[in-house]
Amino acid sequence: MNSTPSRTRRSTAVVAAAALCAAGLVATVPAAAPAQAAPTPVVITPNPAVPGPEFQGWGTSLVWFANATGDYPEEIREELYQLLFGEEGLDLNVARYNIGGGNASDVPDYLRQGAAVEGWWKDDADGTAGVPTTYAERDAYLKAWDADDDASYDWESDATQRWWVEKLAETRDDMVWEAFSNSPPYFMTKSGYVTGSMNKTDEQLLPTDDAPQKFVTYLTKVTEHLEDTYGIEFSTVDPFNEPCNGYWGTPALGADGWPKTGGTVQEGAQICPGTGANDQQNVINLLSATLAGSSTDAMISANDETNPGQFVNAWNQYDAQTRAAVGQLNVHTYGTGSRLQARDIAKTNDKPLWMSEVGGDFVGTGFNTTTITGGLGMAQRITDDLRELEPNAWVFWQEVEDYYNMEKVENLNWGSIFIDFDCNEPGTVGYSERRLADAGWTSGEPLPDSAKCKIVTNSKFNTARNYTQHIRPGDHVIPTNSTQSTAAVTADGSGANVVHINDSTAARSVTLDLSKFGEIAADATVTPVVTTEVTDPEHPEKNALVEGAPVTIAPGATSVTIEIPARSVTTFVVDGVSGVSEGSLPVQDGETFQLVGVGSGRALTAGATGASITDLATTTSAVGSQLWTAHALPQGSGSHALRYVLEAADGRILGATSSGVALKSQSVADALTDPSSWWALSTTDGSTWSFASGSRSLALEVGGQATANNSGVSLWQYGGGAHQRWTVRDTSIVSVPDVAVSTVAGVEPTLPGSVVPVYSYGNGVAAPVTWQLPAASTWDTPGSVTVTGTGTDVFGSTFEVRAIVDVGGFTSTDPVSVTTYAGASLASVQASAPATVPAQVGASAQRFDTPVVWDWAGLDDASFADQGVVSVPGTAESNDPAGDPVPATLSVILTAPTLTNVTPQVSSAVASSFESGYPIDRTYNLATGDKGWSNWVGSNKPTTSTLQYSFAAPQDVETVSTYFFKDGGSTTWAQTMTVDYLNTDGTWSRVPEPALTVEAPADGTAPKVDVDLGGVRTTSVRLTLNAFANTHMIVSEVEIYATTASVSTVADLGALRVDGSAVDGFSPDVEAYTVTTAGARYPQVSAVPVDSAATVTVDQPTEATDGLATVTVTAPDGTTTRSYTVDVDRQVSVSAVAVAGDPTVGATVTATSVTDPADATVSYRWLVDGTEVTPGTDGATLSLADVAVGASVTVAATAERDGFAVSDEVLSAPVVVRAVVPDPEPEPEPTGPEPTPGPTDPEPSPTGPAPTEPAPTSPTLPGADVPFSVTLSSASVRAGGTVTVDVAGATRDGSVEVWLHSTPVRLAVVQADASGATSRSVTIPAATETGTHRIQVVDTTTGASVWSGELTVTPAATGSGLASTGAEVTSLAVVALLLLGAGTLAVRRRRLAQD
Repeated sequence: MNSTPSRTRRSTAVVAAAALCAAGLVATVPAAAPAQAAPTPVVITPNPAVPGPEFQGWGTSLVWFANATGDYPEEIREELYQLLFGEEGLDLNVARYNIGGGNASDVPDYLRQGAAVEGWWKDDADGTAGVPTTYAERDAYLKAWDADDDASYDWESDATQRWWVEKLAETRDDMVWEAFSNSPPYFMTKSGYVTGSMNKTDEQLLPTDDAPQKFVTYLTKVTEHLEDTYGIEFSTVDPFNEPCNGYWGTPALGADGWPKTGGTVQEGAQICPGTGANDQQNVINLLSATLAGSSTDAMISANDETNPGQFVNAWNQYDAQTRAAVGQLNVHTYGTGSRLQARDIAKTNDKPLWMSEVGGDFVGTGFNTTTITGGLGMAQRITDDLRELEPNAWVFWQEVEDYYNMEKVENLNWGSIFIDFDCNEPGTVGYSERRLADAGWTSGEPLPDSAKCKIVTNSKFNTARNYTQHIRPGDHVIPTNSTQSTAAVTADGSGANVVHINDSTAARSVTLDLSKFGEIAADATVTPVVTTEVTDPEHPEKNALVEGAPVTIAPGATSVTIEIPARSVTTFVVDGVSGVSEGSLPVQDGETFQLVGVGSGRALTAGATGASITDLATTTSAVGSQLWTAHALPQGSGSHALRYVLEAADGRILGATSSGVALKSQSVADALTDPSSWWALSTTDGSTWSFASGSRSLALEVGGQATANNSGVSLWQYGGGAHQRWTVRDTSIVSVPDVAVSTVAGVEPTLPGSVVPVYSYGNGVAAPVTWQLPAASTWDTPGSVTVTGTGTDVFGSTFEVRAIVDVGGFTSTDPVSVTTYAGASLASVQASAPATVPAQVGASAQRFDTPVVWDWAGLDDASFADQGVVSVPGTAESNDPAGDPVPATLSVILTAPTLTNVTPQVSSAVASSFESGYPIDRTYNLATGDKGWSNWVGSNKPTTSTLQYSFAAPQDVETVSTYFFKDGGSTTWAQTMTVDYLNTDGTWSRVPEPALTVEAPADGTAPKVDVDLGGVRTTSVRLTLNAFANTHMIVSEVEIYATTASVSTVADLGALRVDGSAVDGFSPDVEAYTVTTAGARYPQVSAVPVDSAATVTVDQPTEATDGLATVTVTAPDGTTTRSYTVDVDRQVSVSAVAVAGDPTVGATVTATSVTDPADATVSYRWLVDGTEVTPGTDGATLSLADVAVGASVTVAATAERDGFAVSDEVLSAPVVVRAVVPDPEPEPEPTGPEPTPGPTDPEPSPTGPAPTEPAPTSPTLPGADVPFSVTLSSASVRAGGTVTVDVAGATRDGSVEVWLHSTPVRLAVVQADASGATSRSVTIPAATETGTHRIQVVDTTTGASVWSGELTVTPAATGSGLASTGAEVTSLAVVALLLLGAGTLAVRRRRLAQD
């Protein structure tokens, strides 16, 4: 680096595009209009571990629209085809062909436009070929009609609907076909009409004259003919359509004796479940046998009921033979209750399930092609169906509707594509006969443009394509935690699509949490495709499927945040995600776990007499009865279900009986083949789970919604209640987090007696831990000490854990913040201020919450009136009782006030009662158009219900909005209602008083009630709802709007640290810094933002960045950023500078040192008694030939290297030159043979003074007042430990050398004082052999020496080599000294080595 970055503040650009943040990425999709309320944050977490069935596709019934349009002009038919089946349209690939019944030849057409689908029997009105096909002769015709004879059929029938079949057969090879019947032919019915009996509840199919068999043969023959003619294959044949609801009735007869015209009459037949010849069971079994003997491979689908509740009721009446005959389950969702039960039936019976029909208005205020209300309603229906039914296919009723009828007659919004159904009359082809009549047109006049047939689409067409164009055949729908989101993984497993509905009037911040995917590619992106309300009726496509820019998922991130506009449907196209992360599917074959009730928090327990819920076990001995092992069944062939046998720890099997739940003595092998012993696993949110019995299709639940200890479990139809959902707790420890502990020097820390292991589901039960504590002296030195511990968790698994103990007093605190709105009171700010701050010991990375006292002096309400940041000083409590308080800083961030729906932030929500599956928590799922909370019961409906929402912190509540839901034609909302709020004294205040009368909208929709509370400060809001007589109530959503702070844009830093130490001179207003660090290693830069909700990313200094670290702060708004830089100036470090060699007169000594980097060039200066002298030629040696005995020799070292600043000069410890010790006089030659050395004879030393035995008395040296002597502080020391050497009687102001024997090792050179005394603590080398040793002290002036008594050296401690225990010690003080010696983090100008 050749320059120093500027220290002046630079302007910070506001990032308008996506900005990197710690959690992922943030991007914004512009809204059509600004929202008044703050964007509501939503997190969507898809779980790919639980894929639904392979999706077959999206579809429509052909039926009326195909019957009406099949002979329209080619250009109209082609446009309709492209809208329905083209790639840019709905791109449907499932078609349901209606096998019409057909009225008698002489019956005038009284059905609605397009509904008179022709039958396939041969028309013979005058009886030329036999019995005439008239109404009067219907019974005779039935007797004569031969269903098996092709001559009985008119194979040219139904030409218009067949045009669509032919078109699809020619243009698409991916179609899935189903044939279905609305009614048997007229002559097989009791009324003689295909529109139902005169009494709607009368059975319509005749039981006599073999009518049931002729009916199923009729269906089979037509199916065979269509397959043979068009080369298609029908997957299924459905003999019914909403067969047992009392819907289908023929109008009263008019004066002409025929049914009256002018209504919305359609084909239909009442055929209920039962044991009669004309009931559903017999029809299904007859059809099964007939199909088996035919040429078609189609299987039966049934029972196509109008809602899942009716479907379940019929299915429960079927016997085993009938159930086996049904190959596919079909259900409509005009009613939505019991969807989950239909799902469980499909899974436990291993059958595919179709949502085979739904349509609707979804607007409620009359025909309107531009409002997105209908599109949002249809989107919510699709999402709910896919989430709760898990269907293999999803089919519209008919997406092309009669434009004239919807606009001028029914004034509704069924369908999404509109064309008049009367555009093909001879002479006026392309013009609507009804519109011509309305215009008063007569033949011969010019045809008016107002009657010209045109195709129109509405918002449902736009929002439906968010689903149909992105969730494709072969994909798998997966659960999410959001009730307004549908997610699916792509067929090839390389991506996903997530469709999200925002039906609110505010923009929404949506975070896609992709953490449950196993892999996120480096180039993974998320692309929003957004549909909003039509703003140009002539070009409705302008607001549909508007594709935004792809947003790249940041490296290492698992989420992305995108803001979407109000009242919109958005598809998030996710490219580059695949697989499943560990733990996303907690129930696995062979895995053992606990099942914990969502509602109770207690574990499913195998007792001696049955199963119940009990408190979570805290001991190994108690947990056994709460452990279950899963054994998986092979994957089903039809339903995709995950099915398991649950085995208790004692080997018993959890099973179902006719009376409930039992623990069965059964082998696992037998249980796997016994439906009463296995369970189908399901989830709607990806995190809580239900278990449906294989034999009964009922869910495992806590009976009576009980939560008490020892409550029993039972079976019931699944409704999604908390008493029916379970969390799965596996038994494998994922980690045991380090324990952070602090203490002051000299005080042994208090370590916790237990720790909490972490499992895949989160924190488990606390487990006791035993710590291997070091010696008490360990805590005398400031630094960081690692203490290891061991324990056994509740499941019997052993673990190790570390406690990281910071020894020392708190030295600093991290800045903290609180965000509120401008205009908040001082009292409210004080109430929200944190009571603790994170404190730091030295440069440690650990933080410890410590109490803080804030200084509010000089602040009042006016201080918080304006937007900005107010800094409040504080003092934090030190962990050292004798220490001073530690300064602390609180930033009060004041933003613009905004109204926010805070209901999703409730800490608890309680209803006085609720219908199973519709609890209160559905009233804050952000869906204002779904069935949320309901208090329905079969009888004795509550006259009053309460909904209470409580918050952890006070809220300034302005309004409460309640969205009611209309269930069919009932007034399912409150007749009157009040809202109460909780006062600080525990009393309640009511608004309004008296109760508010709920007014029903004139358009027939459900009401929305807004109650103004005027900004009351409260922690709880309660709604009291008073019902209409004998009527249940349904609330879709409750929105509690409070004044809150808007999102902060503060992107300043509050603290900047390098290797844990504060950067000198740091200020939030200064954005560029230069620091100097010692050695080649680049330090770690860390930072804390002013706004605690901001995110900080640090690009660390590296060679690639030329030592420049960049700190980016992203404000909570996700777009405002500010960058700070730290230019790291590395300086060569020199350490361990020493004089090596024997410092005796005439010898040569050598300078040694260690540098970082190791290849730095070192220069030395030699000093004798402080005066620089000339070294040897290489500079690293010095001859002591001319140096006097007693002189002090030191060497100073500096080092340099290209790209580094020159090191500071480091001076060695002095050595004292001593006289040469004369060789001892030789011993007399022995006269006998040379003795063999004994085991205790000392070996000669290669270096150092001769190991002579100490004299009987210590010598007294010249000038000394006391004898020359040595004393040790201890007679025993560990290798690597220390011992203090006290010397007396040495040469005054001289020096002594301290040696360790037997193998001589010089331990120290020590300067004596004016009395000849000195003391030094010396370290016994860690490699020293154990055993007996001695210390020798040599007076360097005289050469005299003395010996200590015996010193026993014991083995070194394991681990770190400390003379204590197994503790790992890093002295902060030593680190600090090293940093000081090498140039501690100082903001300074760089001294670069010259090249």
